[in-house]
Amino acid sequence: MALYILHTLRQEQKSGYDILREIEEMTGGEWIPSKGTLYPLLHQLEEEGLIVAAPTGSRARTGFLLTAEGKEILARIMAMSTESHKKMTHLRHLVIAIFGSGSCPVKGLLFEIKMLVDDMPPGKERKIGEILEHCRDELKKM
Repeated sequence: MALYILHTLRQEQKSGYDILREIEEMTGGEWIPSKGTLYPLLHQLEEEGLIVAAPTGSRARTGFLLTAEGKEILARIMAMSTESHKKMTHLRHLVIAIFGSGSCPVKGLLFEIKMLVDDMPPGKERKIGEILEHCRDELKKM
């Protein structure tokens, strides 16, 4: 959840309440962290210098902003994720051989589709979305 907090504060200042509502919306209400989970984490991130409390104009709410250090940490995490993705792409044939065979070849196919989507050049997002939506719709019919 800490990574999500850093990510969402990268976009704009938000209060703890805003973050809770955002997570609720993104998970379709399936998961809403408790205030007892979120607020101690916000204070921990603040103590670590990754976020800072900022006035919101409302006395009842405290907003939070990402600090320069928080932006740097988030960028490093994102870079590590990108690097891991590249390594998985190089090893995809091994991964498909391991996880794509046997009783569930669908997992291998899904992995291969994900790798193909990740490797697509910019500007293809709309067409990729159309193809995947068609696939999803066909699966729902089953």
